[in-house]
Amino acid sequence: MNQTRLQFDADFDNALFFGQYVMVVTDEKYTCGGLLEGYDDNCVWIRGKKHSRLKSSFIQMPPLDIDISW
Repeated sequence: MNQTRLQFDADFDNALFFGQYVMVVTDEKYTCGGLLEGYDDNCVWIRGKKHSRLKSSFIQMPPLDIDISW
């Protein structure tokens, strides 16, 4: 599986990532996943929720086959 961690502003600026599935990992655990909706210097918005860029990792992946709703 090809995984790319989104960590640099150039990664987020890449228009290909918008509308792509992104997995959010916090404290080495999956916390949510969804489409990348937006970002600023501190946060990333996925599924309408803010996720800290300092506390979480964002990994571009193919969408899951099932929906995991928290």
